[in-house]
Amino acid sequence: MAAGRLHEIEEAYGDQVTVEYKVFPLGPTREEIESMFGSAERAKREILGHWAAAQRLDGGGEIDPELMAGRPFDYPYSMPALRAVKAAEFQGGMPAHARMYDRLQRAHLVQARDVTDPQTLAECAAEIGLDPERFGSDLAADATLHAVLADQQEALAQGISATPTVVLNGRWVISGAVPVEVYRQAIDDVLAGRDPGGPRVR
Repeated sequence: MAAGRLHEIEEAYGDQVTVEYKVFPLGPTREEIESMFGSAERAKREILGHWAAAQRLDGGGEIDPELMAGRPFDYPYSMPALRAVKAAEFQGGMPAHARMYDRLQRAHLVQARDVTDPQTLAECAAEIGLDPERFGSDLAADATLHAVLADQQEALAQGISATPTVVLNGRWVISGAVPVEVYRQAIDDVLAGRDPGGPRVR
């Protein structure tokens, strides 16, 4: 998964590279998911087909589409989890953002938990050491929703509409589930003053 590969980059490059994480709601509400796919049932079936493909990629072995298929709830829409990630960021900056994203991604893809459930979000926040009272307050705040939407608008203004997408130095775009070596080569080019090629932001 892209987040894990970016963690590898952070560890390998140290203070040569700073990663700033953003969120992007692909299916922010239950209604939007149903509109995109035609029904909640079809959405879950088609999205889990993507899970199965991701399971076969490097680092995707723990993804469990069969477990999620057996869950009684509809496929989780993204806004509650992204608000939780931003609430974590408000409390602990970019490191907390990354920890909460990783914890919720595991809860979602591996444990097949309902990441629209406030109890799930609160438990994941507690597990990464966030203050529960502040987390609950930030999760419900309008500022948190606005922060999610601001990230989305920033991406759209740059011509980005899919995840995962990495932007290097605000100029070069790497989209899709690429191997960590692709990130390494592009970063090495930038650090050496070379143009890494590929698409650019608008």
